[in-house]
Parts: sequence; structure tokens; C-alpha cells
Amino acid sequence: MPNQEELAKIARQLGRLPQGVVDVAKRCLAGHPQVITNYPIRWGSDGPQIFPTLYWLTCPALRRQVGVLETEGWIERLQKRLKSDRPLAEDWQIAHRDYANKRVQLVPKDELAVLSQHYPAQAQALQETGIGGIRGQGIKCLHTHLADFLADRDRLNPIGGLVVELLRERGISVDYCFDYELERFCRGCGAG
Repeated sequence: MPNQEELAKIARQLGRLPQGVVDVAKRCLAGHPQVITNYPIRWGSDGPQIFPTLYWLTCPALRRQVGVLETEGWIERLQKRLKSDRPLAEDWQIAHRDYANKRVQLVPKDELAVLSQHYPAQAQALQETGIGGIRGQGIKCLHTHLADFLADRDRLNPIGGLVVELLRERGISVDYCFDYELERFCRGCGAG
């Protein structure tokens, strides 16, 4: 669990208080949070809500640059590529299954049992939805794919890898996203 100082920095990065943060999954080389891990279930008075986004991109510089890619139509371009590139599509399906499995592993067995017994639709969503809550084909958000790629580079996320390539082609580092705006921002978060 991140400490209060880290949670305050993440809140500044996001522009809102984060909910359900269980860890900082990845930091940039400057030590700033880049990706957080979210707990996948939010319990309310009306029962559980599944939060399918396990990894959330918090780095303002990367979020901004990935937003540019999405505005340029890269979600649609990559979806077309998935239709014509069978190995890419197979790796993408594996990434979705692995993501769902990793999300389920965060939930204690007794909580999974309650969910399965009393809220079977939510249990199914927890166990079957992929990156960003996707079921079946489709890319919902490049931010979630990049966050997944950065958080767990040992596990292949081919769309996240392609996002990294696109960013690097533009001279953008995903390891140390230094720019003066970010450094001014992060100094305001308590970093030196």
C-alpha cells in the first residue's frame, strides 16, 4: 500500500483522489509513480462493483502523449492490425487472460467465495474481462495497455508494446519522461 505522501502525489498526477490503490506498480527512473495497481472490487451499499482496470497510468506526461495517439486514431489502426495479424491477435488474447488471472489473484479466497455465491455476474466479470474491462475483441483504451505493459514487462501485452514503439518513434521515453513541466509538477507533489 502506498504511503500518504505517495497517495498525495498520485492524487496530484490524476487531479483527483485515487480509490482502491494497493501498490505503485511502476515508477519512472526519476522515482515518480507511473502506474498504480487498483483493487478490483468496490463494495457499496448496493453490493460489489467490479473495477476492471488493474493497472492505471498516472504519469501526466505519458497520459498526455497516449491521448495524442488516441486522438490520431491509433485505437482503430491497431484494431485493424489485430484483424489481419494472427500472431498479434493470439498474443493479445493471452494478455487478456493473464490480466484477468492477475486481477483475480489480488482478491482473497473468502471474498471470491462470497462474490461467486451471492453475485455470480460480478464474479464472472472479474474472472473473464480483459484489459480495461474488454470482453471479446476490441481495444478500449491505449492508456490501459501501456500501463499493463509497464507494470509487468515479464508478461506480454502486445498492444502496450506497440504503444511503446509509437512513443519511442516520437522521441518519447517511457522510462524517464523528463520534461520541465513534469518536473515542476512533481516538485509540487513533494519530490525534489
